[in-house]
Amino acid sequence: MKKSDTQSTEKASFDSSFAELERINKELENADISVDLMSDYAKECLPLVRTCKEKLSLTQKDVDLLMKELENE
Repeated sequence: MKKSDTQSTEKASFDSSFAELERINKELENADISVDLMSDYAKECLPLVRTCKEKLSLTQKDVDLLMKELENE
């Protein structure tokens, strides 16, 4: 897989995870949902949050590395 393909997959994974989190958040804002459904959503969110957090962490490392390279020029 080419680097651009990997980046596209990672972006899609981040974007789709974030979009799903936003959808769930809108559902949770509805005061009429049951506690059971709220619990299901909480369980569903954990892997989505992990995906987003990992990608953001990797992106931060990339930015830090680029900034160091620029400082050394």
